[in-house]
Amino acid sequence: MRVRRQNLQVEAMKRLHEMCSDGDSLITGLFDRRFTTVITTQMVPTIYTLGQLLSGMATVYVIFWAFQQSWISGLAWLCLLGPAMFLALVVTIRVMLEFVLTVFRIAFFLEALGGQIESIAGQTEDIHQDLPRIRFWRRSARGK
Repeated sequence: MRVRRQNLQVEAMKRLHEMCSDGDSLITGLFDRRFTTVITTQMVPTIYTLGQLLSGMATVYVIFWAFQQSWISGLAWLCLLGPAMFLALVVTIRVMLEFVLTVFRIAFFLEALGGQIESIAGQTEDIHQDLPRIRFWRRSARGK
């Protein structure tokens, strides 16, 4: 059972890697009208970096705005609220991107699991055809 689970994980990760690296580049993937290449997983590091930059810019903007209001609010934003805001934004972006990646991994695991189920169904069908039919329960049901 444990070996099957490991094989399923390996197969799903291979499929994830294949779909991520099918395209020549990110630009090629963007113009793929059939959606055969998953570029979301390739874009996650770029999106995360962009999110960090925008979070930093938003925090600096709010700190400057607070200094324009008063020195006390500016210092409060500079020392306490600004770093907390930056961390909250970065953590939120990170959690959302990890959620997206988890959804993709689940989809690939389910696809790999579907392939294994089809092979098991084929094997059980072969076994079913090879075994003689046992009809003892039908006789006992008629007799009652």
